[in-house]
Amino acid sequence: MIFNTQKQSCETTMNAQAENTNSSNTKEFMTTVISDSIKQCIQCHRCMDVCPVTKDLFSITELNSATQQNDQEIPSQIKKFAFNCTQCGKCVPVCPVNIRRDYMVRYIKYKLKDQKPWSYTRYLFIKGPDLSGVKGLMQKLYITLKKITTRDLACYMETTPVKNADILFYPGCYIYSKKTVRQTLRLLNHLNSPYIVLGGVTACCGAPHLLQGEFDEADHCLKLLYKKIKTVDPKIIITSCAECFEAVEQIKKSTNATFEVLSVVQYLERNIHRFPSKKNRGKITIHDSCRFSKESPQGIAARTTAMRFGELVEQPETLQTSCCYQWNHGHDPGNPQRRNTYLAKVKKQAPTMACTCLTCYEELKKINSDVKIIDVTQLFEDALDAAGPEEKIR
Repeated sequence: MIFNTQKQSCETTMNAQAENTNSSNTKEFMTTVISDSIKQCIQCHRCMDVCPVTKDLFSITELNSATQQNDQEIPSQIKKFAFNCTQCGKCVPVCPVNIRRDYMVRYIKYKLKDQKPWSYTRYLFIKGPDLSGVKGLMQKLYITLKKITTRDLACYMETTPVKNADILFYPGCYIYSKKTVRQTLRLLNHLNSPYIVLGGVTACCGAPHLLQGEFDEADHCLKLLYKKIKTVDPKIIITSCAECFEAVEQIKKSTNATFEVLSVVQYLERNIHRFPSKKNRGKITIHDSCRFSKESPQGIAARTTAMRFGELVEQPETLQTSCCYQWNHGHDPGNPQRRNTYLAKVKKQAPTMACTCLTCYEELKKINSDVKIIDVTQLFEDALDAAGPEEKIR
């Protein structure tokens, strides 16, 4: 049975008897990590040397001091750095003593959570469950407007599934990314996949809160997301957002769940033989996200897809995949120039760049560039569009 006619009530409900996650409190976990990391740091400065947003504004000693658990005022340059940080993680693999500098900066954001710039506050204003006051009112108005203007997807928005299904498609907040959600639903229908959908700002995975240092809110979102997942009891959870992917992986790990977590492209690539094999595009390069690296299963699936439907062109080692700069919410005025420089170099490699992460796609497609920015799932849809009726039957 295919659950693509998910017509249950669009009001969010909750199963009060559902199990809680066993994950540790993020604030306590981070406090321990920070304390240990500061003790281990050898102040080699390699993390700052690879940082894409800040150069030589302060010393590692100053940064470590600001990170510590104390009540001292954080210097203005380090505040600026913390809010410019995109949590891309480039600082992690270069550390010779395996410190998670990204976690350390995340902890600074936690200390500054009451001093967030407006761009940060605005981004989270309607995200998350159980909002009240002005936030709750604005969230309801936003949801109502989206349901009116996007009627074909309204039944999937802000719902709590009440049926079991083998596959849970979890777009999270990106349920409102109309093109990619419609695309994914079409491809799942082509495969006759037994899926059900869970999405909406009230089903946020908490990653946006976590990356801003709002640890309690992130834990709350994750806990309630797990309850909703339990109502479906899926064998596989698929998502196109790398941050959602990480959050669901965390749920799986902390609860010893047995479901498998895949990106949408991983799932489609497993069934790639059920799509027409025509090459509909020329040269294609891959934008590897901060969390889906070239060597990751998601990066490999994207490359298999690109080779089937076009000509894969790898970016040279000298052109390291640029961060999309979504997660500093425009606080750093250098973002546009970095993106434009990156895409100008990409243009020399291939006319089309496929993104493995929906966050990257949504951010990079806004840029006026000669490079065609697509979500990698677009290649599967192109194959269906180009196929004759007999080829579409699988």
